[in-house]
Amino acid sequence: MKYDNADLQKQIFKMKAEITNKIGKNDNLFIQRIFSDGVEKYKNRIEALGFSGKQKVLDAGCGYGQWSLALADLNNVVESCDISSTRVKFLKEIAARLDISNINSQVSRLDSMPYPDSHFDAVFCYGVIFLTPWRNSLRELIRVLKPGGQLYVNANGLGWYMFLWQEEHNKTDNYDPKAISAKALSDTLRYDRDAIYEPGMHLLIEPKSIITEMRRLGLQDITNGPEGTLHLNKTVAAPESFFLGEYFGQVGVFEVCGTKK
Repeated sequence: MKYDNADLQKQIFKMKAEITNKIGKNDNLFIQRIFSDGVEKYKNRIEALGFSGKQKVLDAGCGYGQWSLALADLNNVVESCDISSTRVKFLKEIAARLDISNINSQVSRLDSMPYPDSHFDAVFCYGVIFLTPWRNSLRELIRVLKPGGQLYVNANGLGWYMFLWQEEHNKTDNYDPKAISAKALSDTLRYDRDAIYEPGMHLLIEPKSIITEMRRLGLQDITNGPEGTLHLNKTVAAPESFFLGEYFGQVGVFEVCGTKK
């Protein structure tokens, strides 16, 4: 890593000031939270998964790029994509300012990506698949993965949406957690019962459902657990969770990793 945390914080502060009126209070606070401690915690998580030392890795749904920056420090080439042009532009700019040359980012949906079949050694998808038609997105993530390559995804169970409803976590004037929680239940019913997906939906996903779909699509050696608990590379320290795996006795945030046959 050519830059240190002070360099990163300096550039993030400048960029946030430049776009603060374009992205809203919720995203401004989100950027502040994800970069407040630098990217070392993301690197630790990636290393614990064994997603390092790869030739080419995809960060699918990269957002503002915290995971892409960490992946780029541990792998040769990182391709990053997100449906938001604002977020992709942010990542491109921060990479340029920090002189990071091995991240290539572009605007793309997860359920229809521009990459060739069997293109990546590993595919990483954090905090986004439940905002997409997840079965189609999962098919795409596996399509672009090389045989023998690993896929990581995480998602939210019922407990997370109960937590949003009860605690109104990170509420702002343009982000209403209670409304998101109520909407997620309705959205999930439409998606699961009638195969209807519309942009802006929030989908509740249970571990059993996504594991069943992964197996159907040709993944093997599937492991899962609460968010931040998969420790597949035992040569490094155990990872630290960012969210709870259970809220109010129900599945909270969970993660799944599997290998393509």
